[in-house]
Amino acid sequence: MSNTTGVKKDAYAFCHGMLGFGEDEALGRLLPYFGGTAGSFTKELAYEGYEAHSLSVSGISSAWDRACEMYASITGTRVDYGVAHSKKYGHARYGKVYPEAKFPNWGKPADDGDIQRLHIIGHSFGGATVRMFAHLLAFGSEEERAATPAGELSPLFEGGHGDLLKSVTTIAGPHEGTTVIDAIGIQRPMLAFVSFGLLGMFLGNTPFRKFYDMQIVQWKLTSDRDGKANPFNMLRVGKFRKFWNACDDVYYDLTLKGAKELNEFLETNRDAYYFSISTDSSARKKSGMYKQIRSSFPLFWYTGWFIGHCKHDPSLDIDIDEWWRASDGASCTNSALHPLDEDWQDFEPGKTTPKKGLWNVMPVMRRDHGGCVGLGVECIIDPKPLRTYYKEYFEMLRDLP
Repeated sequence: MSNTTGVKKDAYAFCHGMLGFGEDEALGRLLPYFGGTAGSFTKELAYEGYEAHSLSVSGISSAWDRACEMYASITGTRVDYGVAHSKKYGHARYGKVYPEAKFPNWGKPADDGDIQRLHIIGHSFGGATVRMFAHLLAFGSEEERAATPAGELSPLFEGGHGDLLKSVTTIAGPHEGTTVIDAIGIQRPMLAFVSFGLLGMFLGNTPFRKFYDMQIVQWKLTSDRDGKANPFNMLRVGKFRKFWNACDDVYYDLTLKGAKELNEFLETNRDAYYFSISTDSSARKKSGMYKQIRSSFPLFWYTGWFIGHCKHDPSLDIDIDEWWRASDGASCTNSALHPLDEDWQDFEPGKTTPKKGLWNVMPVMRRDHGGCVGLGVECIIDPKPLRTYYKEYFEMLRDLP
């Protein structure tokens, strides 16, 4: 009789960025967010025998709320946003029920005699989300422990579970924030209105939510994707206004001010390896301003112009210099290298020894914000370079001691 459990020691959880989607939505099955036209990363890993899933979390909620949704999706439980957090921001404590655990073997004995640990990978705002998830696993939340009645505390807020992670990877993750959120000016509230109102309240209470779900159930603004639609959610104008003003959403967390507050709270998990892949698709002009290269996706020509010409940030009321202007069209390149207040080292696979508890900063990838995960023009023309890049990267993660 075999003594093996059939459980691989490594598993891979992917977290999408702002306005993104996961495998639970029909859009994610039609076009994989991670891999895009280059081919699904999760399917490739699954083909090699590893558990790998692209999680479906809210496209517009805060890093905290999304981290709570990550945990519920991974474990197959109801989302618990915490007593203290939900009271502070004015939304419900509980959210969507994830009926099936994406990683039922997480923390269980694996074939090598150890336990299964997770590699968590976040793109764009998914970077802030996986950092929050890693922090809460390791340190929990003192506020939630103090505010929660005995026997009701989510394991995510307990702390002491940092050893359940193997690595944390951010791809184009704006650790210090991105200037584009405030630089686009009047277009920012327009974008928020479209995502909160049209995609959230309106389409989120119709059958469309099964195709693409904004998932703001905690605000009672969308219907559960797996339940019945409640069209009356569209009439909750007061809830909409409260969500708009709460600063518990992606648009706040991505500002320089919001990112600064996140960095003051977040700490690295000393049990895990941290890697960052920053991206750049810009070119410097003689004036010291930046523009996007022609191969970038046209949308990023537009947003990249605002980043590349930004001179002042209103969220912190500070002047912006050239350090902020190189970008991939959405994330500032230097902001995506590592949080400025955390330890780091330059890292090149095969040449540098990775270290736990600090940022191993990969060489900058020369692709735009979507192209770095396969959602770009290059992969339609030639998907092989990106497929090779991530195949070698995932092999590097598997070889971590």
